Amino acid sequence: MVIYTVLPPDQVMGQGEREEPHYFTIEMDGKTFVMELVNGSARIVRLVSTNPSDYLNPEWQPGKQVGFTIPGGPPGVH
Repeated sequence: MVIYTVLPPDQVMGQGEREEPHYFTIEMDGKTFVMELVNGSARIVRLVSTNPSDYLNPEWQPGKQVGFTIPGGPPGVH
């Protein structure tokens, strides 16, 4: 198989060095979320709910940046 690309081979083949994601689980608004710390802010990775209507709320969609305070957390997360 031949791959024609302008990207370096290590990027295409996934062998580049990557920082491990920092996931944590919180409960907010009665919902359980899996969050990721990205550049000092929190991003929703996954919503865990048995209520199908929870997944229709755009405020809780994956990728959305969320602001909240983590007691004793890293600076920059409010």
